[in-house]
Amino acid sequence: MKERKMNGMIVVAAMLVSCTAVAARVTVLHTNDTHSHIDDGLVAFSAIAAEKDRLEAAGEHVILVDAGDHVQGTALGGYDSGRSVIGIMNAAGYDVATLGNHEFDYGMQTMFDNVRRATFRYTCCNFIHRKAPDDPGTRVLPSYVVVTAGTVRVAFVGVTTPTTLVSAKPSTFLDPSGSWRAYDFIAGERGDALYAAVQQAVDEAAAHADYTILLGHMGVSPDCAGYRSLDVIAHTTNVVAFIDGHSHSEYTGMRVRNAVGQEVVLTQSGSYLGILGSLTFEDGRCVAAGTVYPRGEKKPAVARLEQELADKVARQLGKRVAVAPTALCAYVPGTTDRLARKEDCSAGDFAADAAWWCANERYGFACDCALMNGGNVRADIPAGDVTLKALRTVQPFGGDIGVVEANGRQILDALEFGAQVGGEAEFGGFLQVAGLKYAVDVTVKSAIQVDATGAWVAGPSNGVYRVKNVQVYDRKEGKFVPLDPHGVYRVVGNGFTLVDGGDGFAMFRSTKKIENGMATDYLVLAEYAKAFQKDATGQPSLTSAASPLAALANYPLAYEKPTGAGRISFIGRLK
Repeated sequence: MKERKMNGMIVVAAMLVSCTAVAARVTVLHTNDTHSHIDDGLVAFSAIAAEKDRLEAAGEHVILVDAGDHVQGTALGGYDSGRSVIGIMNAAGYDVATLGNHEFDYGMQTMFDNVRRATFRYTCCNFIHRKAPDDPGTRVLPSYVVVTAGTVRVAFVGVTTPTTLVSAKPSTFLDPSGSWRAYDFIAGERGDALYAAVQQAVDEAAAHADYTILLGHMGVSPDCAGYRSLDVIAHTTNVVAFIDGHSHSEYTGMRVRNAVGQEVVLTQSGSYLGILGSLTFEDGRCVAAGTVYPRGEKKPAVARLEQELADKVARQLGKRVAVAPTALCAYVPGTTDRLARKEDCSAGDFAADAAWWCANERYGFACDCALMNGGNVRADIPAGDVTLKALRTVQPFGGDIGVVEANGRQILDALEFGAQVGGEAEFGGFLQVAGLKYAVDVTVKSAIQVDATGAWVAGPSNGVYRVKNVQVYDRKEGKFVPLDPHGVYRVVGNGFTLVDGGDGFAMFRSTKKIENGMATDYLVLAEYAKAFQKDATGQPSLTSAASPLAALANYPLAYEKPTGAGRISFIGRLK
């Protein structure tokens, strides 16, 4: 047995030996972060359904679960706010799911509507509703659900990351007056209340089940420290496994020690239906963990629903708006490494440029710069024909682009907050920019001050900023000039961050709101794309030279490079 460190915690990688008896054995198939990728993943819901049917026909007892973020992510989910995705999951035979942060992207009422549409059961032990500001709150969903498989009763305790309060639109959780938080996630200052809520649910489930599994949307990302699956395991007891989501990680059969030193299996199956996770339990313990790549066979009834949805979206969003000679990248080519969340990238440049150009040329807001959170740049713009569907996949939320007036210090603080792990790890609040340049000194450890949910409270406690050399493009002078901390600037970007303070951007709460809804995000991408010069076939061509911003003197454009135009640089970066 080998020990290794994972994000600062001891993890034991163990060989898991499968068993041969079927009668007392239970197989749990699991997915996470599918993000409505029903038609382009390696697996597909119809293939999962076929795999479940195959195992059951062979005498296996099978439970199918999902660890959150299933209704949002592509145009397929956005088509009807996840309703069709829930229908496909129903047909695929899901038994249990928990809520991911993106289940709230279409609003609280739609989240409840989707939960009601599901024939599978949702569980979450730390999601509460308050009727008044001083109300301790009641749980919205069951803390656990029990599934009987053969003669074995398996309890699933759901848990959702408290950072949902900032990674989803913060106003979603407020009461109708907008003055206090009616919906909340039990967390505590350092996760203590979260661990207690999980332990209480586990203890309650123990009276009704043979063993208990945590089904969580937590992840292992450093920016979620205190609320990671690793932290929950380390502070709880009496669970045999944790099926995880949120960080889009791929790990199978990790063994992590719990509060009394016992080993708990931790697993997460990547994202976008790339793989299907599988855990096998016998005699109350996990005896096998792995991944499944079902190929070829699909359950016809589920495949028909998948095709019907794909056809509807193609009819609605299949119109070509431009062509791209090369892909504009949000990811490191050929990997699942999300460039947009940690450094400059061509898709990030394009999204920020689109907001900046449209704000100035289409809507007349005279904006100095654009800030676009990397979490809202969710896909590459593929080479070839660029359709509305492709652009809706890049920015699938259908969110508003907003405009605010901010001072230079607020802009600096926003960049600092976004760059807290920039260049080293992924963070959805990392800022792609237009009309702006900045450097991140990775030799400086972030000392920003945040609250329990990870939202901005104040600048670095030691006064030392990672972000340096911030410059704003002066259109009149045709060059970049230093950011004035006392100057006032008009900033355009995702309304989620600028207007609502999402992803923890609380420094913008006191800014003057110029426009809450300039236009819908993916339509802004389309409007910018249509303004590019046309190629020989008469289609707008998404090249740097053809951009309407190419006329600006000394303005960096490099859509042909995955890592963008170098608007974000790094000091002291380790190669």
